[in-house]
Amino acid sequence: MTPSKSSKKSMWRPRNVILIVVGILLVLLVALQLLLEPLVLRFANKKLDEMPGYKGHIEDVDISLWRGAYTIEGVRLQKVEGNVPVPFFSARSADFSVEWKALLRGKVVSEITLDHPRLNFVSGPTKAQSQNDAEGWQKVVEDLFPLTINRFEILQGEIHFRDFHRTPKVDIHLDHLNAVATGLTNSQEQSSPLPATFKLTGRAMEHAPLRIDMKVAPLATDPTFDLNAELTDLELATLNDYFNAYAFMDVENGTLSLFTEMAAKEGGFKGYIKPLTKNLDIASLENDAQNPLRLAWETIVGAVGQIFENQPRAQVGTQIPFSGRFSDPNPDIWKTVGTLLRNAFIRALHPDLNNSIRFEGVPSRQEEKKQEKKESKKS
Repeated sequence: MTPSKSSKKSMWRPRNVILIVVGILLVLLVALQLLLEPLVLRFANKKLDEMPGYKGHIEDVDISLWRGAYTIEGVRLQKVEGNVPVPFFSARSADFSVEWKALLRGKVVSEITLDHPRLNFVSGPTKAQSQNDAEGWQKVVEDLFPLTINRFEILQGEIHFRDFHRTPKVDIHLDHLNAVATGLTNSQEQSSPLPATFKLTGRAMEHAPLRIDMKVAPLATDPTFDLNAELTDLELATLNDYFNAYAFMDVENGTLSLFTEMAAKEGGFKGYIKPLTKNLDIASLENDAQNPLRLAWETIVGAVGQIFENQPRAQVGTQIPFSGRFSDPNPDIWKTVGTLLRNAFIRALHPDLNNSIRFEGVPSRQEEKKQEKKESKKS
């Protein structure tokens, strides 16, 4: 028995209603998105222009309601005074979104991803011609996305130090920076004293590998972190613009590697930095014969380097330990000199991290007070 026309209509009517409702909702969402995008664009540009001393611009805004996010494209922050030729900050895009995993646990936190961000620090003869910081940027970020940030990511970033007023012009930079910071807001709910992590990889001057690993307590009152970082095999000749502008010399050959560990808690810190150069060659008779004073200076620097060079490894290096409190840092000069001599004449330093600094080894305020009492009793 075939169903009647009326029964067919009754079978399809609920499905048709659902399709119509879904279609109306989709149309409303698209219309709302098209309406919001120009409003958000005007709001964002207005907020950027409110930063003192800087003028900001955003090319476009793309809103994605279904994932609770929006992307601002073509971000640029330019200093108003001083005719600085490069922006303080620029990025291909900045994506602000809700962190859904946290939302399912009842927490409203956010993620920020910066694509191809670039920071330009500029040194100039006057404050107006210099570019070292932009006041009020934290307030702008809070206004653009008022949720608490729990995850921060950088894709293909760059950091430049420039000086356009030197001869030659200086541009020292880090590039291909990829970084992720996680756990920035939930540290109070975890048992670990360092619940957040920051990891960065990149290059210096387009060739030397850079790596930073850091654990941190972002909500701590005093700086609280454990940091390991290393930069290896930086060709010093790529820094010759800097050496010419500030040190009045050229480097013909040689590499630089830097290794550092540092830990801090309750206002105290402990760490070291280990710089190592290999195959260093400074003076150049062919290039600087017309400038006897410059040649003499380069010869002196090169001779000092030869004196303190470990000959079998062609390495000059030392280790600079530091400790104390942020209000009263205390670099150990004698240990630095002693390590320089030991590297030159006894045993070459290893080109890697020592793994000797531990977060647990940084004394707390209470431990420091006990130590001070013991020392005062002895004296």
